[in-house]
Amino acid sequence: MPATPQERFGAAVRARRAELGITLEQLAHASGVSAGSLSRLERGSLNPSLQSAIAISESLGSDLNELTRPAAELTVLRREEGPEYVDPDTGIRRKLLARPVGGVELIHYTLPGRSTTAEFAPHPAKTVETFHVITGTVVILTDGAELVRLDHGDTAQTPGDRYHRISNPLDREATLTIVTTIPH
Repeated sequence: MPATPQERFGAAVRARRAELGITLEQLAHASGVSAGSLSRLERGSLNPSLQSAIAISESLGSDLNELTRPAAELTVLRREEGPEYVDPDTGIRRKLLARPVGGVELIHYTLPGRSTTAEFAPHPAKTVETFHVITGTVVILTDGAELVRLDHGDTAQTPGDRYHRISNPLDREATLTIVTTIPH
């Protein structure tokens, strides 16, 4: 497994080039970086300039971040770990469970009976939020009106680009998980 950032970048360039089925010469022509330099870069023995790295990533149709991101590793967040936020007025608990990749968040909410979250500001356009109710019942409100009511086991996906709230209309606690996917 590549250890240094330049080795990771070189391996990612080689893998993406192979995926596209293009030669070093074709990539050299498209990026303006010589085939010899690309060969050394793919072996991890050349650290490219930022300008060259951007030109290479654009020529491969990739985001530079994709080519420089470390390989996924096992991560574990134990129940007692991680940030948890509790609203002192409502008792609503929000815990970030994971950010597995850029633009994605997995959040767990616990809503006491008859509670409503503060209003969430709109996310960027094309953001999708997926709500999965683990226990109880929740209502997703947008623009002050009920969008959908979800019971135990229900899942809904909705655009996240407008103001919204989550409400528990019943006396018993409700729990849900929200996956927010924000486009790059």
